[in-house]
Amino acid sequence: MVEVQVETPGDERGIVTAASLTSPYFGPSGTVPTNVLLEPGWVSRVRVPLGPALCPAGSGDSVATVQVRAYEGEVLADRDVTLDDAVLADINAVECRQRIATDAAAPSFSGQLDTVADALETQVVLSRGASAEPARLVSLSGNVIFSLEPAPEALPVTLESSESSATVPVTITATRCDAHAFAESKKTFVFTATYEVAGERITVEYLATGATREALQALFDACGEGSESDGIGGQ
Repeated sequence: MVEVQVETPGDERGIVTAASLTSPYFGPSGTVPTNVLLEPGWVSRVRVPLGPALCPAGSGDSVATVQVRAYEGEVLADRDVTLDDAVLADINAVECRQRIATDAAAPSFSGQLDTVADALETQVVLSRGASAEPARLVSLSGNVIFSLEPAPEALPVTLESSESSATVPVTITATRCDAHAFAESKKTFVFTATYEVAGERITVEYLATGATREALQALFDACGEGSESDGIGGQ
């Protein structure tokens, strides 16, 4: 997402009904509907999603196009807002650097899931993408809610240029069981992988989805129920 600041000209209230972004750093993300109030003298903020990073980036300015109407009107008018490219250039640089790793060996969870006691046993799969670079996976990490431990001696592992995939057995446990921590966590189902590829050390994020996410949710729920039982018994 990128934040677009929209000033209100004149002394009439208005509404931003939609927004889109054209940028040399990112592909199109389409026109997204919004409902942002414009007040005279205010600077309103509209959030616009970014499309896929363009690697390498192109040239030119980044321009957000917002559709505006009078507060009680129906006629739409387009307004262009030129953005500060420095922020978008920084985001693009990070995403393009991460793509060096994911194009060589994108991480994801396999569909093989086995819940044993209070842990989930599964695999992280490295899948070859558009790059033929060898990719050496040196570490896998969890997050504030879930710890992730690779099997002993499973790392480091290298996905060679001739290989299409590799797997790393891992065990995931819930290390925080309180609902408050779960609610406050911004990346509950996001995990990280660190590679050495193309002469660089790069850390990328990957997301638990589908059956893996459901299994992790069940793991957390069971952990929370156990904590409540312990608390009741100790009173």
